[in-house]
Amino acid sequence: MASEPAVLTAGRPLGRFPVLRAAGLAAGQASISHLLTPFAVALPGGIAGAEVRSDVSAVRLGPLSLVYARSAGGELSVQLTEQVSYYDINFALEGVNRITDHDDLVELSTRRAAVISPRMAPAMRLSDAYGQLHVRIERPALEHHLERLLGGPVTSPIRFRMEMDLTAPAVASWAGVIRLLLRDLDEPAGLTGAGAVPGPWTDFLMTGLLLAQPHNYSDWLARGRPAVGRPPSLQRVIDLIEREPGADLSLTRLAAAGGMGPRALQRNFREYVGVSPREYVRWVRLGRARDDLTAGAGDTVAEIAFRWGFTHAPRFAGAYQDRYGEAPSTTLQAARTQSRNGSSRRLADRQGQSCPSSVVRDAGLRTGCPCPLALPARHRASEVCPWPRSATRPERSSSCTPTASACTRATPAPTCTTRAGSSAR
Repeated sequence: MASEPAVLTAGRPLGRFPVLRAAGLAAGQASISHLLTPFAVALPGGIAGAEVRSDVSAVRLGPLSLVYARSAGGELSVQLTEQVSYYDINFALEGVNRITDHDDLVELSTRRAAVISPRMAPAMRLSDAYGQLHVRIERPALEHHLERLLGGPVTSPIRFRMEMDLTAPAVASWAGVIRLLLRDLDEPAGLTGAGAVPGPWTDFLMTGLLLAQPHNYSDWLARGRPAVGRPPSLQRVIDLIEREPGADLSLTRLAAAGGMGPRALQRNFREYVGVSPREYVRWVRLGRARDDLTAGAGDTVAEIAFRWGFTHAPRFAGAYQDRYGEAPSTTLQAARTQSRNGSSRRLADRQGQSCPSSVVRDAGLRTGCPCPLALPARHRASEVCPWPRSATRPERSSSCTPTASACTRATPAPTCTTRAGSSAR
């Protein structure tokens, strides 16, 4: 198996998921920057940007995304302009890519890949007619997965060795799953095409990556951190932290709960948990705060932070950003938006309408109209409509009439069809 190419090198993967085809350099740069990380590009040798053509395909499976990008027309020099916030495994499918990050240099080939970890902003030199597959794994998902494997906190980003040897047995087995997934995605009748949930794919790929590619937690994974064997006195302290994470959990109180001195407590935490008592408390508190933020409750970020023992909101925001890769306000806003969209869909379902999910959002509830497509086009300041201001929608009808005059009339647009097949125009 060591001699077999690690990924498909013949043809171009993700053919069923095109984003761009034979587009110009600027369009390709914009698309890849959106899907991955913004970057600057230079064309050595006096090549005109108009001569470079770009192909991009992409698909997302939960916390894992596959992005295929190909450029032709000349060599390209690429420099990421922002630090990466996720894990990005780069495979060369065609041509050569030299990736440098400080003193690290990896030349991608069919026998060598590169793993870009969060906080890196490498430079790349792409050959002409170069095709690359990116396997993007979101940082919170991978770090949470590692926490499950370790049975303890991950207090700093996972830092992989940048060079990935595709001939190493464990890595070759892992890359074989990527190969299988690519084939399945390009087959309409495959498991993913048949609507299989992405969980088994993503869980297996995250576990395999953590076991196969060396990183700063590899030693912990190798020897494990079983909860059994912890001294009962230490377990009492852990139980207190888990039970009352928002309470006063000073070192003095924790040591008293365990019936030991502060130094003995710190030594036991390092030996059996892998972090200090203070780090463990912060890990638990951040997890509880994230639970509240993702629930989209009516609290502010500061209120949630204080609830779980964080007395300084900016420091909480920084710790949260460092662990989960996004600001707490972003998590809360996303949860609230999802909750509103879900409420709109449920209302439409109760009314027997079947509207496209992409337009069932925000304000169908406020107007009392179960079918947002039947609302008029422009909204007044006192109401919010679920359709962009510039769009038009059908006239209201007897089957779908808002309870409030939230919007002005507009030229009729596509109809919204009920499950029974009737029109809501």
